[in-house]
Amino acid sequence: AEHALTEGTDAQAAAYVEVTIGGRVFWGVGIDTNTATASMRAVLSAVNRSRRT
Repeated sequence: AEHALTEGTDAQAAAYVEVTIGGRVFWGVGIDTNTATASMRAVLSAVNRSRRT
């Protein structure tokens, strides 16, 4: 899921992802002005969370 955090041409987007790794579910969040970058940051966030457990 994604949504805008601010308005305008330089608006920030927040992306939320749910990832299943090794049978466990992890959530990640990414924020960037580019929606594709926000999504990638969200995936990396979820992967990083999986490595902490």
